[in-house]
Amino acid sequence: MLAGSIPLPLTFIHITDSHLGPTPDSLVHYYNPAAALTATVEDIARRASDASFLIHTGDLARNSRTPEGYECARVVYGLQGRAGAPGPLTMTAAGLRLDWYYVPGNSDHRAQCLSRLFCPREGIDYRFNHTWQQDGVRFLTLDWGACGSDEYTLEPDVFDWLARQLRVREPTVIFTHHPPVHVGVEFIDRDTPADLPRLQDLISESSVIAVFHGHTHHAWENRIGDIPVFGTGSITFRENLSRPELREIAPPQYRLVTVQDDGAVDAPVHHVPGC
Repeated sequence: MLAGSIPLPLTFIHITDSHLGPTPDSLVHYYNPAAALTATVEDIARRASDASFLIHTGDLARNSRTPEGYECARVVYGLQGRAGAPGPLTMTAAGLRLDWYYVPGNSDHRAQCLSRLFCPREGIDYRFNHTWQQDGVRFLTLDWGACGSDEYTLEPDVFDWLARQLRVREPTVIFTHHPPVHVGVEFIDRDTPADLPRLQDLISESSVIAVFHGHTHHAWENRIGDIPVFGTGSITFRENLSRPELREIAPPQYRLVTVQDDGAVDAPVHHVPGC
């Protein structure tokens, strides 16, 4: 059993890339992401109402020019309460009461996200780098601060912060937006930093038991050494992997994740029917 006062297993929900417009009726490329997110939340209520929390790993709003998307998210998720970033707020839609956490992506305007959803923390910068513990597991949100571009860089101060956090020898799950691995698709992989192996070495030498990311709009399962890296498909449309200028409509996805008492992580993808 992992160290902690409450026995595992622990379950949580991973969602990513909703790209919500200003209102629940807003269309993005003729697609209604708020309706897709509503259907996803309703599916979660049927399947996983006893989960410990939900985390959304970036691109909540359509882009940095549509910060009204954060108010839309508050409505669709039924968010209540006040907290510093990354949360938890309380998600109440579809009769749920789940802790709700967030780490931004490259389409997010961090200052707007902070002011519209969260209470700014004293002495904390605009990036959502934070840790919390639950049931013997340490959870870490990793935000490189990329905005307005698919590319990201390993900012030195964030890398140093992460290195300090990973010196703590406790089972740790990382949530981030950009993939910390190559996924085998050229137009995605070309945006990863040239010094990506440095990040992978840091993670592989730590007590991390899993990494979850978004950004690609498709589901992946990769590894850094023995550590599983899970990408989850988007709530909104997806780019065609062969011709990224084309949009694909596919069922929204989420992962229902279980951390077992031996540290193993199971993270099956659930496809939301009827979307």
